[in-house]
Amino acid sequence: MKKVKPVFKKVGSIILIILLMVITFSYAMFQGGFVSWFLFYSLIPFLLYSFLLSLVPINIHSVSREIRPSVVERGDTARVTVAFQNKTWFPLLFLTVCEINLDKQFHDKANGNISNIFFVGWKRNFEWTYELRNLNRGQFTFQGLEFTVTDFFGWAKRTKIVADSQTFIVYPKITELKYNQIQMQYDQGGIASVVPIVKDTSMVTGVRDYQPGDRFSWIHWKSFAKNETLRTKEFEDRTTQHIFLCMDRTIPYNFENVVDLTASILRSVVKNQGDISFLSYGSTRSYFPNIKTQSQFQKTLKHLATVQPDANESIYSILTRELKNLNSSTFIFITGNFTEEMSHFFMNSNNLMRGAICFVVGDNYVMTKRNYHNVKVISLSKEHFHKAFTEVSKP
Repeated sequence: MKKVKPVFKKVGSIILIILLMVITFSYAMFQGGFVSWFLFYSLIPFLLYSFLLSLVPINIHSVSREIRPSVVERGDTARVTVAFQNKTWFPLLFLTVCEINLDKQFHDKANGNISNIFFVGWKRNFEWTYELRNLNRGQFTFQGLEFTVTDFFGWAKRTKIVADSQTFIVYPKITELKYNQIQMQYDQGGIASVVPIVKDTSMVTGVRDYQPGDRFSWIHWKSFAKNETLRTKEFEDRTTQHIFLCMDRTIPYNFENVVDLTASILRSVVKNQGDISFLSYGSTRSYFPNIKTQSQFQKTLKHLATVQPDANESIYSILTRELKNLNSSTFIFITGNFTEEMSHFFMNSNNLMRGAICFVVGDNYVMTKRNYHNVKVISLSKEHFHKAFTEVSKP
C-alpha cells in the first residue's frame, strides 16, 4: 500500500494539471475576448512546466556528509556539512533537502537546520552546514537525504530519497583526572598497600656479589670473564598496581555520569601507563583485560559509547561470581546509587578482595557514612571527578 500511494499521488497531480489546461482553454474558447485568452496564455507556461516536471527523472549524485569534529563527546556540538550534485537536465525551481529520521536520534533537535531549501535553476553543486547541539552518548546512523522538488504553485511535487548510511559515535564525556597511585587508608586506621615490587629486567643499574638463589640469567658474565668471580646484575625496582574496574549496569539512576567517570578513570590509567582491566556486565558480559595501548582503550571507549543499564541479574550475584579470581588487584566499583544490596555485599566480601573502592556518582549526593573492612565508599559529584584519585588517599 505504501508503494502504491505515491503512484496515485503522481498520477493525480498529472491529471489535475491536464484538467487545468483543458478548463482554461475551454473558458477562452467559449468566453472569448482579450481577458480570457490573456488568462490562458498567462497560465499555459506554468502548466507546461508543471506537466514536464511531473515526468522528468530527478538525478541526484555524489552525496557526501562531513562531521566536525571527528571525535565528539556527550554534550558537545557537531557541525555537519552535506554536499551533493544535481544532474537533472531539466531546470528546477525549488529544491528542499532534509535528513531522514534524524530528529528521533538526538536529544536536542537541530531547530530546523537539518533541512534546507535551494533555488536551483541550472546550478549543479550544492552544500550546506547545520549543527547538532547537546548530543547524547550513543552510536547513531545517518540514513540518507530526502529531496523534494516543486513547481511555482505546488501543482507538481516530486520526492526522491537517496540512501547515504553513515555511522556517528558520541563518546562519554571524559574529565582529566589528577592521577595518583592508589594507596587506601581505611577508617580502621590501617593502610593497605596493593602495590607489589617487581624487577624491571630491561633496566640494569649495577652489579653485586652473587648470592645463593639468584637466577642464572642474572649473572654478569663479562665481569666473570675478567676476574672469574660470580657477580649478579642489579635491576631497577618498579612498582606495579593492577586495577580491576567494574561499573554498575543494574541501576539507570545517574547512569550517564557513571559512564563518564568510568571512561575518565580508564583514560587516566592508560595515559599514565598503569595496569587496568575493565568489566561491564549487563544483558551481555564484556571483559577487557590489561588495557594498556590506545587501540585497546579505543575499543573499550566504543563499548562505553553504546552501553546501557540493562543488567538482568542482581549486583550481589554479579560481583560475587566475578570477583572470585580477583587475586591482588585493586577493585574499583562505580555506581549511581548505593543500595542496601551493595552494603550487604561489602560487609560479606572480605574473602573476595584485599581492598576496594566504591565511587557513588551523583549531583550533591548525600549518603550515610558506613564502615566496611578494606572497602572505601566515596561520594563524588561530576564537578569533582578530577579529584577521584586524590579522594581515595584521604582518611
